Amino acid sequence: MARVAIIGLGLIGGSLGLAIKAGGSKDLEIVGSDVMRRARKKAVKMGAVDSEQSDARKAVREAGLIIVATPPATIGDVFKDIAGDLAPGAAVTDVASTKAKSMAWAKEHLPDYVSYVGCHPMAGKTEAGIEAAEAELFQGRPFAIVPSETATEAAVKSVMGLAQMVGAVERFMTPDEHDHYAAAVSHLPIAVSATLFTMLRRSESWGDFGKMAGPAFRDLTRLISGDPQMNTDIMVTNREQVQHWLDRFILELKEFRDGLDGTEDEIFQHFAHGQINRERFLAGEDLELGVQNADIPDSTAQMASLMMGAKAYERLRKINKDADERAKQPQRRH
Repeated sequence: MARVAIIGLGLIGGSLGLAIKAGGSKDLEIVGSDVMRRARKKAVKMGAVDSEQSDARKAVREAGLIIVATPPATIGDVFKDIAGDLAPGAAVTDVASTKAKSMAWAKEHLPDYVSYVGCHPMAGKTEAGIEAAEAELFQGRPFAIVPSETATEAAVKSVMGLAQMVGAVERFMTPDEHDHYAAAVSHLPIAVSATLFTMLRRSESWGDFGKMAGPAFRDLTRLISGDPQMNTDIMVTNREQVQHWLDRFILELKEFRDGLDGTEDEIFQHFAHGQINRERFLAGEDLELGVQNADIPDSTAQMASLMMGAKAYERLRKINKDADERAKQPQRRH
């Protein structure tokens, strides 16, 4: 019987256990370990693991695949702790939100006779802990796979198999690529959520703001309700990349702020193109094209009209048509 060890039985670790079980593989034994006894017992009761161990070193013995699902800042300590009990040829992965640090810790602490293949399932919830775990958490979600240079083909296939078993979509990348992308689409939103809420909460008018807050404010600030230690670990282990994207975001905000001095048509164009391009993203239409600010081609006119509404779409067409006509007019010489 093949053994999988999951170290860390929180939301992600517990959900991976449930998803593996739901995948229907009967020849896998899942052993779970966590520093919290309650989490271990709950994981067994939920069926996320077959058995539990308080000692991570005992859990990894004879395991062919070891999944470390502890907070990002603790990954190095876990690698160091389990290194002497890993079986030759084992594949070690971790689900941390940052990968460059994990890769460095793996190189420093793990023995040469195992393979490190980092991963990061792009899935989660505001709720934390084993109680929030669910087997469907990874269905259709991106699953970053970040192999070390010395990883064996068998180890890479093990992590690929894990992604497929839980219903995710594999995406191969380097550690630096992963951290750059994750900072933009995952870590920056956390920072923006925290900053927006904190800004208004500190205001002397918070009592009035809070009473006026509706779904828009609640949606945009949802991420600040996540685990504060986890969010701290993410920022600390990916500090420079998050700062890079914050600088970019500040420039975009400045451009948007200055754009409010423009005409009503210019402001309308900004929101209209943003809506169309986001719908294209959700439909997966422009992901392979590198499109940044796509116009609305004639071939998608019907779709654009349905998404925006006929009136808004006709207005956008008129604005674009007028702009094209002005561009074609000869320039007067002064």
